[in-house]
Amino acid sequence: MSNTKTILFTLSLLLCKATAWAQWDVSLAQHWSIEGYYNPSVAGATEGIRISGAYQHRWSGIEGSPKTAIVTADTPFRFIGKQHGMGMVVGTEIMGQKTNSLLAAQYAYRQKVGSGYLSAGIQAGIYQLAFDAGNLTLANDSVANNTVMIRTNFTDRSVFDFNAGLSWKGRHFFADISVMHLTSPWFYAQSDSTLVAVANPDSIRRHIPRSYNFMASYNISLFYPLDIQPMIWVQGTNATTQIRATMRAIFRQKYSGGASWVKNDGYVFFAGALIRGVEIGYAYSLHTQGIGKQGNGSHEIYIGYRIPIDAFDKKSTPGKSIRLL
Repeated sequence: MSNTKTILFTLSLLLCKATAWAQWDVSLAQHWSIEGYYNPSVAGATEGIRISGAYQHRWSGIEGSPKTAIVTADTPFRFIGKQHGMGMVVGTEIMGQKTNSLLAAQYAYRQKVGSGYLSAGIQAGIYQLAFDAGNLTLANDSVANNTVMIRTNFTDRSVFDFNAGLSWKGRHFFADISVMHLTSPWFYAQSDSTLVAVANPDSIRRHIPRSYNFMASYNISLFYPLDIQPMIWVQGTNATTQIRATMRAIFRQKYSGGASWVKNDGYVFFAGALIRGVEIGYAYSLHTQGIGKQGNGSHEIYIGYRIPIDAFDKKSTPGKSIRLL
């Protein structure tokens, strides 16, 4: 594929991203393993310091298709007798000539409610967005009717971004809800260089749409040592909604596997293991609808590790934390 075609393909995906959440908030196949990316309230919700990373190549086989890497880290801590959590998120997505980068900090407060814990969290960070069209030029006959010429060599742009969320975790049941991009930040300031033809130039001077996530799971112990974990994830904006239903089996708390159905997209198959304290996982997405159908599926790998730290008073909470005061 030529440089011109690659850029035009990237632009077509950008236009889709201006009206849909899917590419701004990557849908990780193993979302339960790196849930802090979607909801800051889970920061500090596990014992010890938790470090998680995921890499996804979406729509492999299609030139310029998205490649995303995300790393999260969080830890619980105790301050003035209360339970808190803090964390950070680092992420990068490359799609053709476009790059998104995210650096964010998280804070969460935990309170025992009934038989579980209710957490509220906020996230503040910086999104850096860049598009480099190089020295692209288009011949006059490449401009279709009813199109106009716009500049494509966008200057890098950094915008502030904020998320917030709530979560509740009991012995068997977990549920959370979050709002991403609370302020719907605007993006893509244009520079004074190359021009390219599109039908609606205003469509790429848009904002990152506010998106919503609802996740729930229930752990069912069938018989020792086998558990099953049905999960539901609803993700969307005011314009569109995606639903993902997952069934995950866990054997001896060390090995796992399962499958997901994704509305208007296809199916996901995944497997994971806990080896010497390191969690690893792989997922393959089979796309039966949409642009992904033209490719060779999507691939995702996950790795995670937890570092034990001093515990809270075990009489008050099963979690562990760093004690500040």
